[in-house]
Amino acid sequence: MTPTNGNINNSLSVNPDDSKLKIPNQHSRNDSLYSTGYSVLDIYGADSPSRGNSILEPDHDQDQSKSHTSMFKDLDNMNFNGLENSNFSLDNHNQDSLDSDDAGSSQRGSYIKPSTTEIDKEILDSDYDRYGFKKISSISGLTLEEYNNWFREYSEFSIRRKRKWIMLMKSNGLHIDESNSEDIPVRFPPKSDKVKKMIRKGIPPEWRGNAWFFYAGGYERLNKNKGVYDKIVKDTTNIKNKDTEVIERDLNRTFPDNIYFNPSIVSSTTNSSETLQEPVSIKSLRKVLVAFAHYQPVIGYCQSLNFLAGLLLIFMDEEKAFWMLVILTERIIPKVHSTNLEGVHTDQGVLMLCVKEYIPQLWQVLGKNFDGETLSEDKILTRLPPVTLVTSSWFMSVFVGILPIETTLRVWDILWYEGSKTIFRFSLTIFKLCLDSPEFKTKQQANGASETEQIELFQFMQNFPKKILDANLLVDRCFKKIGGYGYGSLSQDEINKCREFVSKQREKLNKKMEQQNLTDMTDEERRSLINSSKSLEDLNIHEVYEMHRPLMSGMVWNKNISNKMKKKFNTGGKRNSSK
Repeated sequence: MTPTNGNINNSLSVNPDDSKLKIPNQHSRNDSLYSTGYSVLDIYGADSPSRGNSILEPDHDQDQSKSHTSMFKDLDNMNFNGLENSNFSLDNHNQDSLDSDDAGSSQRGSYIKPSTTEIDKEILDSDYDRYGFKKISSISGLTLEEYNNWFREYSEFSIRRKRKWIMLMKSNGLHIDESNSEDIPVRFPPKSDKVKKMIRKGIPPEWRGNAWFFYAGGYERLNKNKGVYDKIVKDTTNIKNKDTEVIERDLNRTFPDNIYFNPSIVSSTTNSSETLQEPVSIKSLRKVLVAFAHYQPVIGYCQSLNFLAGLLLIFMDEEKAFWMLVILTERIIPKVHSTNLEGVHTDQGVLMLCVKEYIPQLWQVLGKNFDGETLSEDKILTRLPPVTLVTSSWFMSVFVGILPIETTLRVWDILWYEGSKTIFRFSLTIFKLCLDSPEFKTKQQANGASETEQIELFQFMQNFPKKILDANLLVDRCFKKIGGYGYGSLSQDEINKCREFVSKQREKLNKKMEQQNLTDMTDEERRSLINSSKSLEDLNIHEVYEMHRPLMSGMVWNKNISNKMKKKFNTGGKRNSSK
């Protein structure tokens, strides 16, 4: 497929119209960051977490359209993510967890403010958005006025979309009380082309948690694993090990600009001297992460999991957030958070091959090493281009902290419905938007191929996604063939085949490198490999979330390149500032 070229307005303004081959162990995490404890398989009798070892995922684009006249007639035979005859049910256990307003944090409802005209007016007058995040930050560069101007238009768009969702629900026999903004559905229409289009235009914010869980196959997991989460939480209460130490360190680093995770930001503005207790969200996050580390000992705990679980907890209770995290790491981004982070290497290789194939003009800029040598296809897998220092966090955090929150959530709407191809589709779209922006073209024309000039381009590419406040623009450019880039045609089957190819090639090249006893490595790279066994703190791995992320963020898969980029940029920055 040849992408459709198109120019975009650099302001990214809202349009709310409906119409390296891995050097062995170089990416490995230190033992202190993953569980060496027991496996839950023998204790809980749950379905095996190892089922997520496959790097392949079913293609759901071929789902058959179903009649919208009777939801309940087909409910037991629905196709949940390619699983035929899933024997889906909302039994008493699950229904209670969905409908009750239990005082326990594991059974609480969503934090999301409903999308109504009255509530949206209140949000306009607040410093915080619908999800509890501060509207502006120094990194995004937006002013409060700019944010509110966008939100005012986007609010109207969201309310229109919710009305259309209500009509869709009713046409499928799913009653919604329009007069009650807190009437949140737990069942949704079966998969169809119409539902897919509706999801691409956005799920009502307050419905998101239940819709994600429904379409990701969460109820099936609950039905197969009744009581498993509660059992894990009970057995891991007050447990202390290397995982829990790192989890405790990261808890208060999770969404420091969100009132549900850091209520002190509200008290500081009101000059309150009241001692704040630990937020419920932090308590829930601790339990989910500790439980996950023991349920998935192959992964344990890895940075960025706190942000994934934290975002889920804003939209759903603990038990559902736990199983969604399991689904995400098993099926959608397999091995990305494993101890050797092999999934990051594989998916980065796939993305670079996609850029080379679909955006060749950008590959001419990015597909080079620091010596200005263009990387051939085999070299892509031997040494990933330096730009992957930026894009690695796109996969590990699934765009959390990369895109503005509403834009991230629109991507997640599609992700839970359509699968991992969504990450690649939107990554390509972000790349193309960046390439088409006047600023990038100006920098490209002004710069040559020196290391410092490359780094300045990479810095621009890192900061660019934060300004994509218009989620509609991003989605439209991704999926529209006319007036867009048409990356929606990138299928899951294509991604699967590319993943398999990259994985096999990396395995062969790894063995070859081992046989050559690393003779092809430079002294500097060999020293980097020797030092790769140090802890994450020693490697100065940066947190994924924007509040804590320095200049060159993401997973440091090559300490040598990372340090070189920082040194060159700092030198360039000092030189520029002295002029």
